[in-house]
Amino acid sequence: MERIDGETDEPSLSLMDELRELGTLGQMWTATVVVFCIARAVVVWPMLLSHGVNPWWFLALDVGTAPTYGLGQAMGVKLIRDETRPMRAAIPWIVMLFVSFVAPYAYLLASAGKLPGYVVAGVVAWMAVFGGLAAYRMVREVRLVEVEPAS
Repeated sequence: MERIDGETDEPSLSLMDELRELGTLGQMWTATVVVFCIARAVVVWPMLLSHGVNPWWFLALDVGTAPTYGLGQAMGVKLIRDETRPMRAAIPWIVMLFVSFVAPYAYLLASAGKLPGYVVAGVVAWMAVFGGLAAYRMVREVRLVEVEPAS
């Protein structure tokens, strides 16, 4: 039952219960993000070496943050869609999503002191496009709340 302050009287779920409720689709999304990051790291490996970036660190950051990226997005959408939960319950997951998304690119830009301008622009464009797609996916997945007319 929802109270006036937006909280519910139902018992809160543990983290493991929340993760189990993601279901197969949420778990597969997280796994797909990990596989995509591995493939991307392999493709850019020669370019990283040629610009003085340690590809092992990039791979570790990119693949290491992939599970938290996928999980943050899946949990953020799940909690925002849950009408019994306040929207603020999703904030930690969305912050985790953002940090996980930015970390590999921040390392790339910070560690490569001699990247040509077009490479920096490409990395920033990549971040903007894929960040925008992630935001679009979350907005698309979130429920639309109809405003009831006042009586």
